[in-house]
Amino acid sequence: MAYTTFYDDVCFIEGDNPAAKKLASIKSDLSFKFGAQLKNLNDVKKDLALKAKKLGCNCVLNFKYGQKSRWLAIDDVAYYGEGISAILSQAEYDTLLNKTNK
Repeated sequence: MAYTTFYDDVCFIEGDNPAAKKLASIKSDLSFKFGAQLKNLNDVKKDLALKAKKLGCNCVLNFKYGQKSRWLAIDDVAYYGEGISAILSQAEYDTLLNKTNK
């Protein structure tokens, strides 16, 4: 089973879930935000969760994230993330939520 977390009522899965209905790729790049060096993984999840919710989704599949360094910038390190917005049934969502809470 792929590593699964929840943030802001959105399920983040670092892999696939065959029960999910996939909609669209979404990305978050905080390198061009003011104070990028003060941002963290939760800021990436917050941005992706907002984008997923705007699409009517409750899940981000194939969630990948990391840090990248930038040349010639005041903020030299920034977080990024990406995934596929998807819809999980309420039953599947609840099952995953219960598993992660144990």
